[in-house]
Amino acid sequence: MKEAECAEQTQCSKCREPGIIKQEYSGNILCHSHLIVGVEAKAKRMIRAHNWLSSQDSVVVALSGGEASTAVLLFLHKLFSCRKDITLCAIHVDEGIASFHRKEKAISIADQIGIPCILASFTEAYGTTVDMYATLGKDVCAWCEEKRHLLLHQIAQEHGFTKIAYGYHLEDFSTAVLSHIVCGDPSLLLEGDRRIDATHIAPFCMIPKKEVVLYSGMESSPKCPHAKHNMKNQIAKLLDQYANRHPSVHHAIVGLSDRISSKNS
Repeated sequence: MKEAECAEQTQCSKCREPGIIKQEYSGNILCHSHLIVGVEAKAKRMIRAHNWLSSQDSVVVALSGGEASTAVLLFLHKLFSCRKDITLCAIHVDEGIASFHRKEKAISIADQIGIPCILASFTEAYGTTVDMYATLGKDVCAWCEEKRHLLLHQIAQEHGFTKIAYGYHLEDFSTAVLSHIVCGDPSLLLEGDRRIDATHIAPFCMIPKKEVVLYSGMESSPKCPHAKHNMKNQIAKLLDQYANRHPSVHHAIVGLSDRISSKNS
């Protein structure tokens, strides 16, 4: 291949700046600036499509300290920067995982952009931790997800927040759909994802994880040590491997779920 052709393949499809990512599902190569523009345009489109935000909303971000929740916090902070009619806050929940402690990181992220961060923990709320529950030999990931969701909802109600924003990305949703199918549970297909509704929002739900990570400006962080034996994590790995050969698979699965649930609503 000629040198000029090699150089062209690494340039942004929308300008001549160096590309930092290739969107396999679209074929486009994007520079940092056009990645940011694209991510924000998709997120804004999702918000408008679902009427997720309105004047006088008080929004709280479930901030784990990872890339996805950090990305959605940065996006909403930028989106609301010129608006006085919407307030923004963060909540960090410490699940009690000794080797996966991200409280300080979450506090630092919120402090850097001047956003207050409410701290909560499983120890204070439930008198136990994920590490302690894991010793019982039960499905610790499902238990953790349920308890975290309940605690976030409780804190949001106590503080008068009208919306809880999550950093769920495209792969999170496609994995959830396939997990329900594997388990023989049709609820998500028939009713839609109950994690997302008028109160619980996910602006990045149709954006691939790789783009979300780059938007956050962070490097990929390790997964929770308890997730390695979780079925959903295993399904996510299988989907990622399949997506290497068929890049549109995540969009296809989520799109199928949306069409089925909309026909049953």
